[in-house]
Formats: sequence, C-alpha cells, structure tokens
Amino acid sequence: MATAPANIDGTTPVNVLGYNIYRSISEKEPAKLLNKVPVSGKEFSDETFEFNKDYFYFVRAVSPGTQAEPVESGESNVLKFKALDHFAPAAPAAITLAASPNTISIFFAANLERDIAGYKIYRTTVETEDKAKWQLITPELLKTNTFQDTKVESGQKYFYYITATDTTGNVSERSEVVSETVP
Repeated sequence: MATAPANIDGTTPVNVLGYNIYRSISEKEPAKLLNKVPVSGKEFSDETFEFNKDYFYFVRAVSPGTQAEPVESGESNVLKFKALDHFAPAAPAAITLAASPNTISIFFAANLERDIAGYKIYRTTVETEDKAKWQLITPELLKTNTFQDTKVESGQKYFYYITATDTTGNVSERSEVVSETVP
C-alpha cells in the first residue's frame, strides 16, 4: 500500500509552491535551472532553446522547508526533446526600387528572424507571367538586403519579388511584386 505524499515536516496535504524546470544538453551534463521563480501553472515556455539540438528536461516540485527555505522534490522522469524547425520566415517587406541607366537598385527591410540564411530575387518583364516561371537573378542566397540588377535594358519595365530562406531551408512566401522602368 502506497502512502500519501506529505510535507517535509510530515503534515498533509502537500503544500507545493510551484515547480522548477531543468534542462541539459546531454544525459551526462549537469542540468541548469530555467526559471527564476517556481512555475505555478501547468505550462512553461523555454525561450532559449535552439532548433535541431537535443535537450533533456526534468521537473522538481518546490515546497516550503522547515526553516521557510524552499526545498525541491526528486526529479521527474527525464524527457529527451529535439525541436525541428518547420517554420518558414516572413516574406521580405518594404521593398524599394531605384532606377538609373543600366541598373535597378533593390532595397528591402531585413527579416527579423534570427535564423535567416539569405534571400532570392526573381524578376520578369511580363507581370502576368506565372510566378514560378520568373527568372531567378540571385542563384546564390543573397546575404544582404540590397541588390543591383545590372542586366536591364533602357525603356523596359521590370517586375520583382523576393523570398527569404532560413538556415534549415524553409522558404518564405513571395513578397509583394514591385516594378520599375529603366530610364
């Protein structure tokens, strides 16, 4: 027959102040406390994890001790977890074009996501053309948020859209389409 849990001084019911959440990067590495005060709810968000890394989590209950010092229970079962990044970044925004003879300069706001690997820029001269058929003018990921398209002709109107790619290969939706005519 199991006995009911009791406080450290033997009294019941159990007085739980909250829970401490611990995380480690391996089964052999000491775990680190993630919260500053005991968590009183049933949920906790680990805002410092990184995608594609293994983590080991466990929880300890916190109760008042005999000298009003909090004491922890033993650890819960250890949970091994690996968060996979399946989240595409936001589409690039705030795109501005500036035309000069033989060049269209493209400027856009850098994405706020921390894991952006780069950008791809697509163009066409026929606005109604299927976007999947637009010409990719940056075959390598563009690492900056500016680009000069120097393969343009005077008097021609060009249409552009941009996508962002993160470090795990997720690609954003297409940006808005912008256009400019070369003088």
